[in-house]
Amino acid sequence: MALEKERLQKKYKKAIDALATLQEALVDLNESQTLAQCAQRDPERLYKTFRDSLVQRFEYTFDTTWKYLGEYLPAQGRILEIKTPKAIFRECLKAKLLSEKEVIQAIKMVDHRNLTAHGYDELLVEEISGSIPVYAVLLGALLLRAKITE
Repeated sequence: MALEKERLQKKYKKAIDALATLQEALVDLNESQTLAQCAQRDPERLYKTFRDSLVQRFEYTFDTTWKYLGEYLPAQGRILEIKTPKAIFRECLKAKLLSEKEVIQAIKMVDHRNLTAHGYDELLVEEISGSIPVYAVLLGALLLRAKITE
């Protein structure tokens, strides 16, 4: 019973922390302050707002990319037995769209994306945001390689 209560308390705190970041973003938007004013008032808060926005943009960029690849690969004659992000990235290796090193990065990217979907953790978000530049390069290269030619 005590473990269940502790688990619920942790989940509650994560939900409250996530709600607080959402409320801060709403305040910033409603106040319509210039970036300079916001940066002078609370630079850490401004950084977190941009960082969280970056993570959200990573999420939907990742989602749209792997779903695209899930359609692209069969159109190129590849057979997908299961359509999960990891399976699709592994198939990209077989199709020579990714190198072995890139597939390892892609699998880590899938794991990071999955972690962002299961709650808000400040340290985890900071870690993931630090990896996003590498993921952006990988996604960009992959999309260039998987471009539909006319």
